Amino acid sequence: MRKSILNTLKSLEIQLSKIHPIVDLLERKSSASSKELRDWLAETEELFQQNNLAEASMFSVKRAELSTYYPKNNQYKRKEQLHFCSRLLTDAQADLWSVYARLTDTIEKAKVSIKQLLGVIYQTQQFKYDPKTNFTQFIKEVWQFCTMHEQLRGITAQIQSLINKTDVLLLIAEEIEIENL
Repeated sequence: MRKSILNTLKSLEIQLSKIHPIVDLLERKSSASSKELRDWLAETEELFQQNNLAEASMFSVKRAELSTYYPKNNQYKRKEQLHFCSRLLTDAQADLWSVYARLTDTIEKAKVSIKQLLGVIYQTQQFKYDPKTNFTQFIKEVWQFCTMHEQLRGITAQIQSLINKTDVLLLIAEEIEIENL
């Protein structure tokens, strides 16, 4: 079963927000910065593995680089270590941002298709929303209608190729304009 891209994006946003404290440690030239960076790399790698993202290996390699790094100049050992950590963090952040951007693009493509789908549904006047109706059940019925309707199958297949059913339902709930029903 495919993982939720929306949940993955939220997790990636949390990881991106954890970069700031590491940068603060680097700015203060704290000896804890390399440990915090290592922990963050391991956490990010774990997140990627849980979400079946192949980029987990990139974070494994970065962790390995950090654990095997040994400054060449003993006189400037700490300065070299901090410089190495900041470069590694910059690379890791770029890799994380790349995955985040790719998944965001996938969600945007799905939203465009869902808006198309909803436009057709508004025209068919097949649905009337009753505030007494369970909204979640209503959204499921709209999606079920779309998957069964002969003319809408192409768009639904396109959406399903991008995201899982849970994400579809969440995006329909976000994008639907009840007043148009």
